Amino acid sequence: MGGEQEFAEFARARMRPLYRAAWLLCGDRHRAEDLTQETLAKVFARWGPRLQNPAAYAHTTLVRTWISHQRRRTHHEQPMEELPDGAGPQDDAELRLLMRAALLQLEPLDRAVVVLRYLDDVPAEEVGRVLGLTPTAVRSRAKRALDKVREPLRRHLSDLEPTTEPR
Repeated sequence: MGGEQEFAEFARARMRPLYRAAWLLCGDRHRAEDLTQETLAKVFARWGPRLQNPAAYAHTTLVRTWISHQRRRTHHEQPMEELPDGAGPQDDAELRLLMRAALLQLEPLDRAVVVLRYLDDVPAEEVGRVLGLTPTAVRSRAKRALDKVREPLRRHLSDLEPTTEPR
């Protein structure tokens, strides 16, 4: 592993997975793009033979950079590109917006645990290593966070179920 050409190939290969994780964490396309670029800049600064697993380093850097940004933020305003349409049948876009809103209700560390563990399918031990937690702490945080996420989803989905009246 060496020069700029190798890094450019790495960046092209990892851009989409890093952006996806960033979007799931941020909930905003522009912030996710910024986070992805900042992550790749930090990876480039460390690029070279001493970087044994650049993909893992990039993922860890992305999550830690996002958590660091969350600690510095004083407000939690989340702009949206489009307002969800309340009328009409449940579709994938509506469910994605609902899931995003549910994730945004979580504390930054809990959101990182859920995104890494369940949306990126990273084992609890690896999530713990990335976030500086024990695997037990990861599982505990994941359970509490999932309980918080499930409730609004459950309420919304039950509102969509047709009510049947007994005959």
